[in-house]
Amino acid sequence: MYIVVIEDDRGALISEHVLAEAPLRFGRTPDNEVVLPSSTVSRHHARLYLEGLTAYIADQESSNGVLVDDQRIHRPTAVHEGSQIRIGDYRVFLERATGKLKPDQGGINTAILHPEQAHAKLVVASGPQAGREHLLFDPITCIGRTDENDVTLADVSVSRHHARLKRQDDASYIVTDLNSSNGTLLQGRPVVQSARAWHGERIQFGNVECVLVDPQGKGRSPRQQRQWIIFGLAVLGAALLGAVVSLLLKS
Repeated sequence: MYIVVIEDDRGALISEHVLAEAPLRFGRTPDNEVVLPSSTVSRHHARLYLEGLTAYIADQESSNGVLVDDQRIHRPTAVHEGSQIRIGDYRVFLERATGKLKPDQGGINTAILHPEQAHAKLVVASGPQAGREHLLFDPITCIGRTDENDVTLADVSVSRHHARLKRQDDASYIVTDLNSSNGTLLQGRPVVQSARAWHGERIQFGNVECVLVDPQGKGRSPRQQRQWIIFGLAVLGAALLGAVVSLLLKS
């Protein structure tokens, strides 16, 4: 399975799609799976499909053609992760969805090597990777779908470069969304630009929910502590009020 990334000439992300059993058709009209609204793109421009484990792209007799590595193709052509594909004004990239982790990323191996040097860890709480742990060592941690990130979350809902965590002197973290396609949530609320997070809080990248905890897997944020204090005061207030009402009724 591949993830197909579409960018414009400036490098801005246009859309992302999954290439599995069903082919992807590219064109200007809405009946295509990948709609590219540009006069440089034909109504039915190209088709991308899998044969076994190999991806092929075919030109559908378009006006401006399909370029692979700067060469116009005239027959179905095999493409891979390093191929440079152009359809009109758009660039197309393939990413193989393997879910591979870098050797120094999270999990048991990292925990055995240097647990005392970590300042936190992200624990995946949902999806196929649920339970996987990513220890955080550097002051700034980049999270995304591809392997060049510090934390790799191999899910189609996660952008290539999705978000960034920056540790602060007060042991909190600044969460920054990197203009991801599906957004970042902190405690269920969208991170518009940046937001402050603490150990014990939930951060969701696309559809992948994680919990930020200390290296021992513990942590309660000041927000949670305040909530417990407010709850305790509310319970105490209700009890006192009940006692006063009871005394008034007896009198």
